[in-house]
Amino acid sequence: MLNQISRHFEDLALAIVIWLCTLPLIGLLVVPLFGLKIALLVAAVLLIFILVVCWGICSWKIFHS
Repeated sequence: MLNQISRHFEDLALAIVIWLCTLPLIGLLVVPLFGLKIALLVAAVLLIFILVVCWGICSWKIFHS
């Protein structure tokens, strides 16, 4: 059980690292075109989207194992 939980923490850490890697792209593309407020909004929405997808995948893995 503990091994399974630690595996899902690794998935969550990977999701956050992916989000962190997209931040420079948001900074390079969104900030010059739309401004800082919109870039922050895009970053927040992207974080929520990635966490929801991660939560769904981890929940599916837990209930199907």
